[in-house]
Amino acid sequence: MDDEDDDKSDPQTETEGEGGGKPPRKRTALWAGGEGDEDDMDGPRSAIGVMRIAQREARRLGHNFVGTEFLLLGLIGQRKGIAAKTLESMGLTFEDAGVEVEKISGRGNGFVAVEIPFTPRAKRVLELSWDEARQLGHNYIGAEHLLLGLIREGGGVAVRVLENLGVRDMAKVRTEVMKLLQERGPR
Repeated sequence: MDDEDDDKSDPQTETEGEGGGKPPRKRTALWAGGEGDEDDMDGPRSAIGVMRIAQREARRLGHNFVGTEFLLLGLIGQRKGIAAKTLESMGLTFEDAGVEVEKISGRGNGFVAVEIPFTPRAKRVLELSWDEARQLGHNYIGAEHLLLGLIREGGGVAVRVLENLGVRDMAKVRTEVMKLLQERGPR
């Protein structure tokens, strides 16, 4: 089991410590950006952070796959950056989304392999994310592109979660992402 899985209560914390009698200490995980660099909460490292949270949440629920629902949890769980701000502005919280994911997807069988594959739909979201990034003239996939790919794909458990939590207008989500991208300016 990874150290990241030790603290299930907060998607932003992980424990650190080695087996040699050294007690674990808590630290805040900066999923995107460098040490405390809040200006880089978007960009390629933000997508990596989304994937880490998505994988951790899949493991937490005992699933041996990463579906769109876990990508959504990763996007919300990142808490900073354009994608997280957009979802927060729509009234979504990590906790509410997590409850809804568990209602829809349930718990897995408990056995989770070291490598957790993406579902075909989640892979499609990744492909669409790259397409969104290229259309915007970006040479990276960031969390903002993952969110655009997720809503463009238009199906799967993630969209059901969004709709169940009151986010039914995907065009509005897209408009908010584009507005925040424009406010941020070119990278």
